[in-house]
Amino acid sequence: MANSYFKFTYNFFGDYYNKRSEKYYSLRQSILRNRMDIGYDMYLSGVLFASIICSLIALIILNVLFAYVGVPEISGSRLNFPVWTAQYAAYMPIVTSVVGSILVSGSVFAVVYRIFLLYPILIASERKRNIDQLLPYAINYMSAMSGAGVLPVDLFRSLAKNDIYGEVAVEMRYLVRDIEILGHNLVTGLKNLAMTTPSTTLQDFAQGAVTVVTSGGELEKYFKIKTEQYVVENRQRQKEFLETLGLLGETYVTAFVAGPLFLIIMISVMSIMGSSSLTFLYLLIYAIIPIGSVMFIVLISSMTPEA
Repeated sequence: MANSYFKFTYNFFGDYYNKRSEKYYSLRQSILRNRMDIGYDMYLSGVLFASIICSLIALIILNVLFAYVGVPEISGSRLNFPVWTAQYAAYMPIVTSVVGSILVSGSVFAVVYRIFLLYPILIASERKRNIDQLLPYAINYMSAMSGAGVLPVDLFRSLAKNDIYGEVAVEMRYLVRDIEILGHNLVTGLKNLAMTTPSTTLQDFAQGAVTVVTSGGELEKYFKIKTEQYVVENRQRQKEFLETLGLLGETYVTAFVAGPLFLIIMISVMSIMGSSSLTFLYLLIYAIIPIGSVMFIVLISSMTPEA
């Protein structure tokens, strides 16, 4: 379904983006790092079409609201319009409707288009995090397989079939594809992997493997060395995360438990004495605390290692 959509939109906008490949170089790299089976021009065609549809929907909704609720009245004197514009005051609702429609539809178009442009970058960042977390265990697996006498290509093929290693397995599938389907040798496949992976750690590992293979070294020893290195680095990251989590916990207690509790008591006492309004209290209880808590949950979730 998605492929049919992108193919359909490509027929309309594909030529436009085809001629501007250099302008979207970073987007092309992000799509490649995400292992998305779609060209940048086809993806952008779908993005442009979706942005146009969303802006039209926003335009229709706005005009329906204007039809049922009415166009907001805007006084020319409040906007410091010249006196001579008063004779055109009868046309102000039309002008407001047109200008509002242009602003709303244009804003929706720009926001949707920008979100879709940022989407591959965000996904690439998420893939990088997943790869970095699982790579030490994947290399440990490769070290054990290599110690059992498994050939490098068979080793990478076995890892590619093991879904427990998440995005690392996905990267290995593309390495195996380069070797078995595209006909590249192991060195070229590892170089391609180093150039396309979003993870700098995996890139460093692949480049080191290329050096070992081309110099006639043993991959088994290299795997063991890298396993020890990445395990130590992973433990260090876990330790840093726990320290950060402790700091965030103290911040949360101060900002969203002790602080609001103090404000609630103080505002309640002041309202009883008749010197304060309860508006801020309602805002604190029903908006600030829930929104702040959700923001903390999202922040901690984005920082928490998955492995």
